[in-house]
Amino acid sequence: MSALPAKIFDLLYGQPGTGKSENVARLAERIYRETGKGTRIVIGDGSALTYEHLRELGVAQLCFYGVLPYPFTTIERLCRGWWPNAEGVLVAPGQPGNDLSTVGFYVFEGVSVIAKHLLNACADKAGSEGVKLAQDPAIRFVEGTIDPRTGKVVDGPGTTFTGNSPAHYAFTQNKIVEFIGDSNNSLPCHVLWTAHETTNNPDADALNKGELIAGPEAVGKALTVSLQKAFNNTLHCCTVSKRAKQQDTFTGRATDELDLEYRLYTRDHFAPSGNALIRYKGCTRNGDAQTPQYLTSTEPGLTLPAFYDMLADVRKARRSSLTSAVVATPEEASTRSQSAT
Repeated sequence: MSALPAKIFDLLYGQPGTGKSENVARLAERIYRETGKGTRIVIGDGSALTYEHLRELGVAQLCFYGVLPYPFTTIERLCRGWWPNAEGVLVAPGQPGNDLSTVGFYVFEGVSVIAKHLLNACADKAGSEGVKLAQDPAIRFVEGTIDPRTGKVVDGPGTTFTGNSPAHYAFTQNKIVEFIGDSNNSLPCHVLWTAHETTNNPDADALNKGELIAGPEAVGKALTVSLQKAFNNTLHCCTVSKRAKQQDTFTGRATDELDLEYRLYTRDHFAPSGNALIRYKGCTRNGDAQTPQYLTSTEPGLTLPAFYDMLADVRKARRSSLTSAVVATPEEASTRSQSAT
């Protein structure tokens, strides 16, 4: 029996190079070995190279949403199970070219990049298309030479570029949380989102006034400390320096060298270096008193599968304890009831 839970719906966040995508790739390999089902990866950044071997073997399909039109509609549909067919057109589940029954794992790489993609779409609407989106953007300019009498471009491309107004951030924050919920409710398989890492605004954070907190990056600062509410588990990837014995290939002597240890934090914690008082967000919802603060490995990609093995041990122990209580004799049950009162 698989050690994986019935449904994964988790968030994995951290700085680039901390093993996020490697962990996801190892989990995709495991799901394929155990179920024979593939993985779909919705992606918009350079981490796609991590999944190249899975794509070459036909284990994973990748969708680069940045090349598709209508950004908000595209992300909404991808979160609801739509997928590009052979012609590159998004089609609904059950349509030719989109069989969800063969998919065991959905990966969204990730919250940060998708949110910025949607934020840029707001700026494009307000800029080049001239759509009124609440307040006017603080920045708007046209590349080219403008005739001051007519306002028309007389030389140059005439491309309009626009910044974002505060309303764009609030709107995008609401939509990204909605799309995350869609992925949980619509996709009948394991779902995992990744995110980059950022900090809150401690002076403007009403619930954590004056406290510097690091968490998953979405758009702006408002979701940094609260986005984990949308997921089951929120896990923080980071690397920590450690002393390690290295053998010099020339002299043959063992020397102390600084190396990296990959960590996956399971709950709130402070900066491992201790050089700054920063609290990092994390949450494990089905752990127990024995759940470690973090899991470690000497290479990227090993800690996330180990995390689910750990949770499987917790579930097994709880089932065993509950089974023992259920099969107790009437006399034992009566004794327990009297003891409880």
